[in-house]
Amino acid sequence: MNRTFTAILLALSLSWSPRLVAQEEGFGTDLGFFKATYYWIAFEKFFPGAPSVPILDVKGRTIAMVSEDFARSVTMEGTGVLRDGRVINLHEKCKAAEFGWCFLEVNRTKAPFGYGSSKPLKPFRTIAVNQGIKPGTVLFFPDFIGVSLPTDEGGLDFHDGCFVAEDVGWSLGPRHVDIFALAENYYKVLTSSIGGKDRVRIYTDSPFCPATAAELYDPEGWVDTVR
Repeated sequence: MNRTFTAILLALSLSWSPRLVAQEEGFGTDLGFFKATYYWIAFEKFFPGAPSVPILDVKGRTIAMVSEDFARSVTMEGTGVLRDGRVINLHEKCKAAEFGWCFLEVNRTKAPFGYGSSKPLKPFRTIAVNQGIKPGTVLFFPDFIGVSLPTDEGGLDFHDGCFVAEDVGWSLGPRHVDIFALAENYYKVLTSSIGGKDRVRIYTDSPFCPATAAELYDPEGWVDTVR
């Protein structure tokens, strides 16, 4: 991230109270408040227990035998890392699977953190939605401006408030977004950084974010209006 831009974000985050941020004009089209939750990669190594549940692909072939707790967790989170390092992703619903979903193995070169509904997951950028927000939409969350991120694996040190709806959450209700936090302990850091909020205000068409995901992932390709 540009150092000047980072400094500006920090200044803004320190000078704006949450209430002022929510009421500030010029942030774009106001979609209102949404429930905010987080999801992450499930790691088999953190789930002890006998490997009693098969992870199946769509042809009914067994990818791996795992514990029941891990099978349940990876079905909820959508992406998992097996003990042998392979990455698996939800693929489609299937009756033969223990928890109703079949998986696929992921090419870690193309998608090191797994896939959303169709695109590779991007830590601290990808959000999952269910209703009301078109996939691919760039969204602005003012509450995240200047938030220090727990790792730079997403390519950022401090957040600029910009996210992309690139995943679909099968368990999400209306006015609910799920933020990809990469790891469970990282979500706790993010929640603490925004004051423990479970509802955030969201904007589209914001001058603080690029218009497309492609521009967002190539920050040199757009000129933000803050600088």
